[in-house]
Amino acid sequence: MQARDFALIAQEAYVAKPDIGKADSASRAIVRHTDAGLVVAFPGSDNDACWATDFDVLTINVPDAGEIHRGFWAAWMAIADDVVKAIGNQPVTLVGHSLGGALAICCAVALTLAGKPPVAVYGFEAPRVSPGLGVRTLLAKVPVYIYKCGSDPVPDVPLGWHQSALVTHIGPPATIIPRVADHMIERVIDAFGSGVPA
Repeated sequence: MQARDFALIAQEAYVAKPDIGKADSASRAIVRHTDAGLVVAFPGSDNDACWATDFDVLTINVPDAGEIHRGFWAAWMAIADDVVKAIGNQPVTLVGHSLGGALAICCAVALTLAGKPPVAVYGFEAPRVSPGLGVRTLLAKVPVYIYKCGSDPVPDVPLGWHQSALVTHIGPPATIIPRVADHMIERVIDAFGSGVPA
């Protein structure tokens, strides 16, 4: 599977009934069996609970990972047991768009700390999850792909924090003026369809 295929699963996470968690919460995921193996996908912000999670920007210390965005970590922890149970001992790829990308990173942190790192993580337009480098260091041996489309501002916030991996730019050229429309998952999918390397 290519990055675009994982972006399509991230898009599906917005409309499919959650396999884990509640549809009206920030804590939810879908589980899909694909040709590439098990995929757990987390949707982005589309309800009030998600927005409250996004703006809970205080940090919590996660041992051996450092300071992590409190809202993202709390949203992950609310479904952590169910996600880990769904994964079992299977290799898993974690996928998410926007807030979902942040939850995919939080899941990767937890799995890696438990000695069961994911096969890969795909964060489409994911915000930053940590002000320090602990998460990036912990996940250094995990293939983590963070994509930013055009001039989407979300992968650049919170300001002063660090992304969990290098960011790959896709889609239209970035400008100094943010374009919120570039944040849409449809734009990401279109960018991969334009022959941009994955």
